[in-house]
Amino acid sequence: MKKMIANLVSREKRIAVLEDGVLSKLVITPDHQRSTVGNVYLGKVTKVLPGMDAVFIDYGAEKNGFLHRDELPSYQLTKNSDGKAAIGQFVRQGEKLLVQVSRDEAGTKGAKLTGLIEFSTETLVYIHGMDYVGVSKKFKNEHKQKQWREMALQNKKRDEGLIVRTSMENESEAVFLERLSSLREQYKGLERKAATIKAPALLLAKDTFLMMIMNEMSRTAGGQLVIDDFDACRDLKKWAQENQKEWEISHAPGPQNVFSELNIQAQVEKMNKKIVWLDNGGYLIFEETEAFTVIDVNSGKFTGKVAKEATLFAVNQAAAKEVARQLRVRNISGIILIDFINMAQSRHEQEIIDIVKKETVKDEKRVQVIGFTELGILQVTRKRTSPSLSELMTVPCPACSGSGKIESAETVAFRLERELLEHRKTDDEAVWVEASKAVADVLLGEKESYRQALEELIGKRLFLSFIPGSVNAYSIKRFGNIQEISGAFE
Repeated sequence: MKKMIANLVSREKRIAVLEDGVLSKLVITPDHQRSTVGNVYLGKVTKVLPGMDAVFIDYGAEKNGFLHRDELPSYQLTKNSDGKAAIGQFVRQGEKLLVQVSRDEAGTKGAKLTGLIEFSTETLVYIHGMDYVGVSKKFKNEHKQKQWREMALQNKKRDEGLIVRTSMENESEAVFLERLSSLREQYKGLERKAATIKAPALLLAKDTFLMMIMNEMSRTAGGQLVIDDFDACRDLKKWAQENQKEWEISHAPGPQNVFSELNIQAQVEKMNKKIVWLDNGGYLIFEETEAFTVIDVNSGKFTGKVAKEATLFAVNQAAAKEVARQLRVRNISGIILIDFINMAQSRHEQEIIDIVKKETVKDEKRVQVIGFTELGILQVTRKRTSPSLSELMTVPCPACSGSGKIESAETVAFRLERELLEHRKTDDEAVWVEASKAVADVLLGEKESYRQALEELIGKRLFLSFIPGSVNAYSIKRFGNIQEISGAFE
């Protein structure tokens, strides 16, 4: 059974989705990193890039947004949109545009924008700026599917795109027309607002948390929702009743945090760990970089009771299922390379591909399984719309700048020695150095056996104090005569 836990009372909003008690999705958003996907802005074109068929747009964020020519209504509605027309024909620098965020900022990249403004309900999606009609392929009745396509074509305008969703199948024409009219009015309201304000400006901010909860509730016939925000609980109960959703919705008044109270916190804390253990004793190692994510599969403690190939294949099968879950929960996107344990039989590789495809069907984001490389690495891509969990919850280490490595005590100590040698011909009698314990041990040798030789080399008396902490570092505090340094050192 599906269960959802929503922690909305604090500034950091958290939503957890569990299936049979296992975490299958996690959304964590600090107040300052709230997603802007779906927000609509009045933006201003700051730069046209003919070589990339794109423009940069100032829409009020720290970084300018990126908008490709194909996302411009003026391009979509032209009769000769064959992919060869120059972007300069459709937009110019300084022009004001209504834009919607389709992907949040990530790392050094600004947000991805679209000029095709989209509004959606459970039954109908309205896109302004393109001439298009789509009908869900999940309709049970093929005749009704054709009817709704005709209905959409008859009622849409040239600059409108409509997508009829599965839940519209058994609705009436009156409901369709009412929803279409409401969505059109939303867009017209934005146009009116845009005409009265100066760019850049926010025109529409979506309540992403309630929308996420509603979308999740719409994916299954029923389930349980526990939420700690009373007003949101009341609104969701009303929405569920109006949309005939069989969800049991309850309010958790506290004072204990709802994640801790329902024993979700322990699962959440595992999501930033580099190593993920499998039930059979194997394990996964996650390495996220800006360019791509690498996942390494290892047999670990699993030895199996059958032949080697079958044992390794069993680890890979378990890993394939867990990788699909981890991608959802950690929100890992972009290029993903999975280094499964080498399999001698090609049919086993195909079975692993089939498992990953089957498991990623549960993912609301588009996942493409490309296939194995000649080196046996499975290539997967997952659509990026927002930062990963690690990007939201962590920052680069100040000591290693995110590399996971720091300079060794030997490297730092020998650098300090070279720097001291550069001062060997000065008139100063002494030097005061602060260093971490590990660096000091290397500099002076075991039981300070190298101290005398070092002081003779640099021609100075060495006074050494320790820097607390485990980072290998040093600081040359002061040069001077022995009396001065001795006084300052004490």
